[in-house]
Amino acid sequence: VDLYGDHIEIDYRGEEVNVENFIRVLTGRHPEGTPPSKRLRTSAKSNVLIYMTGHGGNEFLKFQDAEEISSRDLADSFAQMEEKQR
Repeated sequence: VDLYGDHIEIDYRGEEVNVENFIRVLTGRHPEGTPPSKRLRTSAKSNVLIYMTGHGGNEFLKFQDAEEISSRDLADSFAQMEEKQR
């Protein structure tokens, strides 16, 4: 089932949706050669809304039913964003 159609660009899908890539997008620590479409181009004046739903528990969220991100790692990523004025 194609939920998006031809007019929607999806930057990350399937196995690319993982904890490592999520933290890289938030903190701006991408490998060399990462295309602009896979980067979060924000500044100190940007407002970023992160909406996550699905599996998780007390102080963690799951990615792909295989990986977890802790609330501490998430808070650290947000702190890095603020520090870097992202």
